[in-house]
Amino acid sequence: MFAELIIVFNFILNLALLRFTQAVTNVTIPIWRMLISSLSSALIVVIFYGHAWVIFVSFILLIGIAFSFRVKSFFVQGGWLLVATLLAGGLLTAVQPLLMHRSSFVYIIICFCIVCSSLLIMKTSWKAKLIQMIQTQYVTPCEVQLAGETLALRAYIDTGNECIEPLSQAPVHFISFQAVREKLPVELSESLLQWSEQAPLELEMFPPKFRKIMRIVSITTIQNRKVFVPAFRIALCMNEKTYHNHYVVFTKNDARFPQNAQMIAHVIVLINS
Repeated sequence: MFAELIIVFNFILNLALLRFTQAVTNVTIPIWRMLISSLSSALIVVIFYGHAWVIFVSFILLIGIAFSFRVKSFFVQGGWLLVATLLAGGLLTAVQPLLMHRSSFVYIIICFCIVCSSLLIMKTSWKAKLIQMIQTQYVTPCEVQLAGETLALRAYIDTGNECIEPLSQAPVHFISFQAVREKLPVELSESLLQWSEQAPLELEMFPPKFRKIMRIVSITTIQNRKVFVPAFRIALCMNEKTYHNHYVVFTKNDARFPQNAQMIAHVIVLINS
């Protein structure tokens, strides 16, 4: 009975490790391969228990069957599997004295929960770090020329921003009003604070020099609500290129932009860079 419990425990542990490796390397493992590789590795460990070579062979079987014995998989997926195994094994070793007097069933359940929790935390942390690394590649300094004023900003190029001004079909960028409030002309800041979303076409609060370069554009908020907001014609200097007749919208009730950016740039600047 003890051998069967060890097989079940190793089988479940192998499944968790393969699921983790699959998630962080973005490689799909067919369910039948996952089951066969997990069971084969678990059986080898129990049948040849006590031999030094068992760990190496079980690792080869687990990776090989799951990933079709591709040489590259032993380095890429194998590396992640080894890291996950060391993490899970270290945690189980640390809590071992606390579980010695538990029943076999409770022991397996607790160990399984510890392994899954640690792998989930590790996967979540890795995904967050990966997203941050990717986002960093889309951050760039830029200059916005608005009504004779030049604003030096940190821009994040958002591949999901495809907003355009309807008449000219010009790209629309978004600038955090709170982040640049001190840099804006006083009359523009005060006008933006006076402008109301409930009366978007009332623009008398804006000085004439700003009304001449304004358009009303429709945008969809995060809450999936369509609103009309004023957009200002600008010249944008980014990556040694100058884009004329683009538009910007100042967002007053904005959340913090990615990577502490002050501006969300239209995807077109990425395409044309």
